[in-house]
Amino acid sequence: MIRSEALDIALESRGGIIWWTLAGHFHNEQVPNIREKITSLMNDGCRAFVIDMEKVTGVDDAVVPMFLNFLNTLKGKGGDLKFIFKNETLTRAFSPYFNLFSIYPDAGSLSLSKASILNLLKKQGKALRKKTGFRISRTVAIFLLVVLCGWFLTLLSIIEMQNQRIQQQNTELDELGGWKITAEIELERLNERLQPLEQLGVIPRERPQKQR
Repeated sequence: MIRSEALDIALESRGGIIWWTLAGHFHNEQVPNIREKITSLMNDGCRAFVIDMEKVTGVDDAVVPMFLNFLNTLKGKGGDLKFIFKNETLTRAFSPYFNLFSIYPDAGSLSLSKASILNLLKKQGKALRKKTGFRISRTVAIFLLVVLCGWFLTLLSIIEMQNQRIQQQNTELDELGGWKITAEIELERLNERLQPLEQLGVIPRERPQKQR
């Protein structure tokens, strides 16, 4: 079957992050080509990817499983994958896996999520100093800094443990989801192959059992 609508692909590097911008209909026939490009980039050492799919008008059934496998492989290498889209078509396609994928409505939201806690604290500290004129001694500042560092390291440790648990659960869910999709595809193919045999009478058609 010849597809009349092509998938437009733009690829660029922004500060060590690979940005993909896709537009058009994402057909199953295009999955091997995209998978090959992604694998090549990972083999070259790329670990951070952002895929902008806001202008994608539709996706076939093999597209989301491909991204699930990509996400699993990337996580195993310590990488990161984020999506940008908010259109209804992709929202429906990805909705069963919102707990696995990091999805942002636009590039602005993605940039905002990268704001560091340190920069935020600096801004708040400057604003407070301008408003109150409050000053502290160097000894007290060092003591407070040590306390804050201890608290921050403890918080990071807790977050890391939680992330590991979540990652393990996400991996299990991903494997189950991928297996389910593969099983459904295989079942559909088997049904299509059996239909001609049923029509020829080679194999009997299944009849619903009568209720007693």
